[in-house]
Amino acid sequence: MPEYRLYYWDLPFRAVFIEMLLHEVGASYQRRDAGDLYPDKCLKMQNPGMAPPFLYDCATRKTIAQMPAILMHLARKYDYLPKRNETHTLALKTILDCNDVLMEITNYNGMQMWEKEAWEQFRYARLSDWMQVFEQTGLAHGLKEDKGFLLGSRISVADIATTALFGTMIHAFPSLETDLEENAPAIAALYRRIEKRTRIAGFLAQRREHWERGYCGGQIERSLRKMID
Repeated sequence: MPEYRLYYWDLPFRAVFIEMLLHEVGASYQRRDAGDLYPDKCLKMQNPGMAPPFLYDCATRKTIAQMPAILMHLARKYDYLPKRNETHTLALKTILDCNDVLMEITNYNGMQMWEKEAWEQFRYARLSDWMQVFEQTGLAHGLKEDKGFLLGSRISVADIATTALFGTMIHAFPSLETDLEENAPAIAALYRRIEKRTRIAGFLAQRREHWERGYCGGQIERSLRKMID
């Protein structure tokens, strides 16, 4: 029996954050379609949530909602949180920053579809600022282009989340790689190093063959591709 069941649509977007950490720590899980719980059963589960991802922990028989909460749960369990209070807090901040970027790049979860002027303002101002936030965080904790991690000398959930954010974004939209190289070269090098870790590399190779360049799906992704591609 697997240790976890992960409920999400057949897309990377928020689920890839969780899957990358599960593979990194060698935990077994079963991927289930979000429709098994969403929307009819969301309010019937223990610890209800509004929308996927949901992670069911088979050992505790409890479901956790919200990508940042799921990552923190797994990071505590598998010792992927920094030891010092400051960097422990920064790990949570990093995950929340990632979640904010996902919301913003989809124009607030698809509240409106992107138009050229709004997209260019976001890409060349807001997104570039976000990239620099991650870069400055890493540089302040010893990250270099050829070595190190986001919050010190040891890998943490912050590195997994940062890689899931930018690695997935650039795989889906390769032209954004130039933006990251210009604004956050150490982060660009970091995500490439993390993607080469044995368990993560195997997972990404398999899933990207299946997903191809897929990102968040539906009308939102079509709007993004119209701007970028």
